[in-house]
Amino acid sequence: MTSHPEKRCVVVMWSEEKQALISYTLDVEKVLAVTQRLFPLELPLADYGYSLDDEFARRFGGATLNLLALSNPNLKPHIKVTPAGD
Repeated sequence: MTSHPEKRCVVVMWSEEKQALISYTLDVEKVLAVTQRLFPLELPLADYGYSLDDEFARRFGGATLNLLALSNPNLKPHIKVTPAGD
């Protein structure tokens, strides 16, 4: 994997036309400029014992897909992630 000296972030979107998830890596400063007036969902590492393990990845991925499905209802039937039993 190529490393980038500048800070990057990942943006994921659902393309109804292509029936595909599409991800982009973007310069953090550009994303911050666009999102500065929005309300972020922050997940402090301390809340997860500073460990982004398999279970965190599963839950984060499932939550991300469900967030995408809120504004892309045609995606919802394709999501087959079992909710975590808290």
